[in-house]
Amino acid sequence: MITSVPRLIAILVAALPAVLLSGPTGASDRMSFMPLDPDSFDDSRNGVVRLMCVDGGNGHSYLSRAVLLDVTGTEDSHDVLLTARHGVIGTAGPRECRVYGQDVETGRIADMVIAPQDPLEDNEFGEDWAILRTAGRLPDDIARLQAAGAGSGDQGRLTMVNRVTDNRACHVEDIADWEDARLIVHDCPARPGLSGSPMVTLIKGVPHVVGLHVGQYIILQDDGRRLGVARRLSDDFLDTLVAYIEPDSASSAVP
Repeated sequence: MITSVPRLIAILVAALPAVLLSGPTGASDRMSFMPLDPDSFDDSRNGVVRLMCVDGGNGHSYLSRAVLLDVTGTEDSHDVLLTARHGVIGTAGPRECRVYGQDVETGRIADMVIAPQDPLEDNEFGEDWAILRTAGRLPDDIARLQAAGAGSGDQGRLTMVNRVTDNRACHVEDIADWEDARLIVHDCPARPGLSGSPMVTLIKGVPHVVGLHVGQYIILQDDGRRLGVARRLSDDFLDTLVAYIEPDSASSAVP
């Protein structure tokens, strides 16, 4: 059985310095998000891959999305991906995952770093992220995207890249009385199976991943209005990612 991975939560109330990554992290000013133009969208779209994960607890297979990061070189024997935690963790712990449509051994997920979960956490989206490493390097014609840390004050419009041809710009929603600096609330079209899709902005004309789509909010007293939720590349997520890719950056650096 193949199941798309949804994330859905109902909220009962109507209201609910960026850091760039290129190997070692460095400080940057607050950014204004800018959606991808048609050419950048086309160039980035196949950098989003589908993950097929088998749950050892129930035997079911689950589909979600992941994005390849531009942190390895052609001489490296693996790729690094970002995805949503709930797509790769199941009833019996980490699922057996692979990149769907690629060579089975090359696309096998050989290592993953999972966001730690606080049992007292009341927001299931807050730490919904995972960093993955493939057993082999995927074909070079697959795009690798750069990443940028996104601060809580960053606003504007983004593009959710998920392999389909819909490149409409998404607005970052400012919801009063809702304070979780880790998350981006957006109005991008979303459906089950798109968790792990990257939220992308242009920085000096180059697409950068600034967050991962992880689910939806339904605002009950606003006629069931649905808003997407993405986890920013910030806090523990950003720190863990930087530490994870530093060996790759060092090995591929030009002397």
